[in-house]
Amino acid sequence: GNQEKAARGDTVLATSTRLFKGRVVEDSEDKAGESLLASTPVVVLSAILGRTPTLDEYKTAVEGINLTRFAPPLATPGTTQSAHF
Repeated sequence: GNQEKAARGDTVLATSTRLFKGRVVEDSEDKAGESLLASTPVVVLSAILGRTPTLDEYKTAVEGINLTRFAPPLATPGTTQSAHF
């Protein structure tokens, strides 16, 4: 993951914390390349919209989703192919 590079001078939104200068995008003659850290919902919504969402668009997209409450499963399924059980 994260081995691909964007075009020089692009602005990239990513969930990776390894966005040091030149790793994902390099500067062009006209514009500095930018690597911006964003949450997964912001990155996904940006990919769908083709641009960074407005605050209202983001709030509408995540309405009803609790992005901070995670809990383990209540029971282990008896027959599963998941590596998590």
